[in-house]
Amino acid sequence: MSGTGRRRYAAPEGEVGLGTAGEGSREVVGGVLVDYGPIGTPATLFILLVAAALLAGCLFVMAAAVGLLLLAIILAYSGMELYGVMRRARFTVTPDTITITRPLFRPIIIPKDAVVKVEVKENKLPIPYWLLVGALAMIFVPAVGGIYAGFGNPASMRFISGLGGAIFFPMVFYRTHARTHYPRILTIRTADKKLAAIYTDDPERIARMLGVA
Repeated sequence: MSGTGRRRYAAPEGEVGLGTAGEGSREVVGGVLVDYGPIGTPATLFILLVAAALLAGCLFVMAAAVGLLLLAIILAYSGMELYGVMRRARFTVTPDTITITRPLFRPIIIPKDAVVKVEVKENKLPIPYWLLVGALAMIFVPAVGGIYAGFGNPASMRFISGLGGAIFFPMVFYRTHARTHYPRILTIRTADKKLAAIYTDDPERIARMLGVA
């Protein structure tokens, strides 16, 4: 980070910019995708839980109230994920902090002295991409079947679960596909065992912003 007299601002498409904050310089990268949370509990766990609940609803009779609650959760989660992928996040570095500003969420502020590891690594799915697509397709089929079987009774758990699956699983595919576009990612581990995964076209540039070669 150099010079506080110049001002360049990050464009939404993801350009890096240099500006001046009250206490010093700052660098900004816009248009990034971010996953953030405790290490060992990624969004995949939530996805698997919802998938299990949807399959149970499609294959077995459950209370309609449970189905409506599940559908509301799915709609909220899917809407937030879709909006987040479309709007993207902003990554800001100052001499003392890292700030990640995500749509619909409070900013994540990470003190630099809380960072224990910064790494640029290959972006690998835990399973092959074709296998993920096949698995989602196999789960999507019962969801469509649930809609068809419960079409005559929209209040039934079978119809509600099928509708939820028809919304949720395409969103999962879109979310995953948007992230597989990037061959490398930047990961930031903190002392409180949180992990931030930054998806951007040039993660090495952000690593240099953080002072990592």
